[in-house]
Amino acid sequence: MVNALIGQIQGERKAAKDGGQTVTNGETLVLAPYLATPTAKSFIDAGISFADKVGNIHLALGEEYNWTAIGERKPPKPPESERITPATVQLLLQFATNPESVSWTVRDLAAAVGLSKSKVAELRLQFAQERIFTAQGAKRSPDATREFRDRLVSGYNQILRPKLVLGRFRYQEPSVEQFVARLTHDAAAQKIPYALTGGPAADAMQHFYRSSEVPVFLNAEHHRTLRLLPDRTGPVVLLKPFGDLVYWREFEGTMVAPPWLVYAELLNGSDPRAREAAEALRQEFLK
Repeated sequence: MVNALIGQIQGERKAAKDGGQTVTNGETLVLAPYLATPTAKSFIDAGISFADKVGNIHLALGEEYNWTAIGERKPPKPPESERITPATVQLLLQFATNPESVSWTVRDLAAAVGLSKSKVAELRLQFAQERIFTAQGAKRSPDATREFRDRLVSGYNQILRPKLVLGRFRYQEPSVEQFVARLTHDAAAQKIPYALTGGPAADAMQHFYRSSEVPVFLNAEHHRTLRLLPDRTGPVVLLKPFGDLVYWREFEGTMVAPPWLVYAELLNGSDPRAREAAEALRQEFLK
């Protein structure tokens, strides 16, 4: 590409000269994200001015101005630890939900969060390098500061959740409460794993907030068994379960997701009441 560009510019210069025009070096300026030193030297030899984002520059504006600085290197790509991925969020959720799990084997962690053993080992090493964990005696637990909480919530809502959504559905019951009651009964009777999150989970845990939307961790294959009908605007949001982590605890016979997942789901929407419920949940379960 560099040779083609130089050839094109030199061809235009020759055509201009043949047409009687006065052509001087430096009339063409190449702008690029990064120009390696060999490429920069090729442009200099061809009399082509350039500048890149890194700081390499060659300006030869006739006899009045000439400035050249090359050799600046392209900054390295950010390490994998600085790029938040769905897998990163899953393991963060596991450590936030069960701080003691930082000492678990890679095999147990992989089963808990639905990741491969190699990915868990890689992420755990990165977390240690980032000092996400704070030593407490002989054990290590996540540093549950505001920064950690914000990272977890934003990572769930922006990166992980979009990959978990399986679709929207509607139920036949006249109210959310009646549907949740049937879901709880039928899932238990047919041994279908599920876990409520968001508003319904907060209601089961604290009876503080009820929402019209029902986000639930449930494999899509069970929607017919539970008489859920596909509906783009339906109130039921099926989320793909990942590992054993999502099945946390039963409240009055209703299985709910871990508080961190419920908290993040409540903050996903724009309902002020949901945010109040999230704060109430945080104060009781996420201290």
